[in-house]
Amino acid sequence: MYKESEEQQQRGFIFDRNKNILAMSVKTYTLSVDAKMMPDIKAIENLLAKYDIRFSSSNYEAIKAKKRYIPIQSNISEITILQIKHDISEERKKIRARIRQLKKDSKIYKKDIEKKEQIRAELNEIKEDKFVCLKIESKYKRIYPEKELAAHVIGKVNSENIGTNGIEKFCNEQLNGENIKRQKMVINNYKSVFLDSVSEKDIDQSNDVVLTIDRKLQFIAEEELEKGLIRTKSKKGVAIIQNPHNGEILAMASLPKYNPEEKVAKQEYLINNAIGFSAEPGSTFKIVILSTVLDQGIFKLTDKVYCENGNFKIFGQTIHDHDKQKTITVQQILEQSSNVGTSKLALKTDNNIFYNYIRNFGFNSRTGIELTGEEKGIVAPVNKWSKLSPCSLSFGQELFVTPLQTIGAYSTIANGGTLLKPKIIKAIANNEFEDIEVVRKNVVSKDTAYKVRQALQGVVTDGTGKSARVPGYSVGGKTGTAQKFDQQLRKYSKKNYMASFCGMLPAMNPEIVILVIYDEPYGDEYYASTVAAPVFSKIAQRAAEYLDIKPDKPEELTEKKNKKGAKR
Repeated sequence: MYKESEEQQQRGFIFDRNKNILAMSVKTYTLSVDAKMMPDIKAIENLLAKYDIRFSSSNYEAIKAKKRYIPIQSNISEITILQIKHDISEERKKIRARIRQLKKDSKIYKKDIEKKEQIRAELNEIKEDKFVCLKIESKYKRIYPEKELAAHVIGKVNSENIGTNGIEKFCNEQLNGENIKRQKMVINNYKSVFLDSVSEKDIDQSNDVVLTIDRKLQFIAEEELEKGLIRTKSKKGVAIIQNPHNGEILAMASLPKYNPEEKVAKQEYLINNAIGFSAEPGSTFKIVILSTVLDQGIFKLTDKVYCENGNFKIFGQTIHDHDKQKTITVQQILEQSSNVGTSKLALKTDNNIFYNYIRNFGFNSRTGIELTGEEKGIVAPVNKWSKLSPCSLSFGQELFVTPLQTIGAYSTIANGGTLLKPKIIKAIANNEFEDIEVVRKNVVSKDTAYKVRQALQGVVTDGTGKSARVPGYSVGGKTGTAQKFDQQLRKYSKKNYMASFCGMLPAMNPEIVILVIYDEPYGDEYYASTVAAPVFSKIAQRAAEYLDIKPDKPEELTEKKNKKGAKR
């Protein structure tokens, strides 16, 4: 009888940008027995015991019930299987040699009836193959050498070798390739012979995927983020490092983490919080209204605005500032994170123009990153706005954004005003690499982006972001401490916050942009300046050293070195 079968081929590798292996497949084997074909259970037990493979109590019950398929052990290595096959082969050689000897003896003792009966009895006993009941099946097992590292980006596969999340799901078709179809002749239930051969071309149908992620930077981001999460007892954490000039994501960390080789305790742990979690951003969003008024020529950085001493009564509501300000410049509005100030900027701006800038910065749209599970965020259309909406939006309320959207907006400012599609796949490889196209959209002028970078640098030197400083480098960025809306009480919570800092380094000629977010830090220490900004500083310092970014303030490093020497 002829039959067509399909063979699963090896799933492609996933590499970081430097070709370090992040995911790979190895062939593993499952051993089973057919109880109806088992003449000698002791022979099977003795054979498998050599490799520490033993029948369980449920196996013995199934054998007693003469079940046709009884799995004994899975995930057996190829070396062990080869050794088992070798032992079976050697045992069969011995049996064949014994059969030949017995047949010779049968001729010698053909007149000795008693001896001939003994020979016949032994022949009948050993002719029956003791190992025909054993069945060996192979399949590929997915291995993640770095375990939890970048697990939310890489994803995992199910028992059928199909990606369930992350790159494993997004690139499932490319990674798996097509199964190999083969023709075989079935001799009996236990033996078949393939009638065709498999070429290298047939085998090499799957593709390897090369990510933009750098394993070292990913480790730095995850390590520092986790330290901060433990210290602040936050529920979630996100850290992203992006190259603002080509959109490449160099690191994307999400906490809580999971090990893709193990069963996940909670399904929510599989969510990549960098793309699958949206919330009101708070003050990190203030760069949007600042960019709008500067780009439209409505305000200059040096223009002065009266900030109502921190309490602005408007439309039956009061907008508060943490630090009370009177008359300050537009730049100082950002530096001191004045909600009153940004509200006044928004009230001088046409709502449709403000909305268009929000959308042009990439909010209320999926970025199109090569990952599954990305949220869109929420920005209400202008016809749904209240009179207070422009004010609320100016300081990051009344909208939901993802961390990836936020860092995309800051990268737009960092590169001179162009929104780039974020990239996490550098290449999909099958002999030749295919580069993924970068999508570009001009949002603000280069002059506007430059002025916003100036203001962001002021936040770190003179404002709320001082704890984000990095010795030897200028840093520009913005803190965000967002009150979370309590759905049950239908008002903003006084105990649940989201702390974030998004910044760039060096400030005026950025080479990297980094975002750090903590969701619901526990206790009184919930301000971004004490929760997120210091973690940004640590990630940025280690990343700058690793990437060999030239310090633009080397005198700080010299001063720091001299102080250390003086202490000694």
